[in-house]
Amino acid sequence: MELDARKIDELLEIARENNKILRGMRRSQHWSSLFRLVYWTTILGSIFGVYYYFQPTIQKYMKTFQTSIGIIQNFEKAAGSIPTDIQSVKNLITK
Repeated sequence: MELDARKIDELLEIARENNKILRGMRRSQHWSSLFRLVYWTTILGSIFGVYYYFQPTIQKYMKTFQTSIGIIQNFEKAAGSIPTDIQSVKNLITK
């Protein structure tokens, strides 16, 4: 009986030690999750913050870009009419 009681006490001690280790692992997992949340919140917040800070500048450059595209399209339309204008000048000269 004494051997069985000693084995039971030893098993109880091992179970308590395992429980202590498992609680430590679980605590580490909670802290890891918290820090991961803070990490991603910081990264995403920084991205949105930078966009918010530079938004007026970005919009200004987008407006300039759209204006440039409009000017280029107008130039292409005008350049497309050049051959007909040249033909009109030739007709006036040959008369």
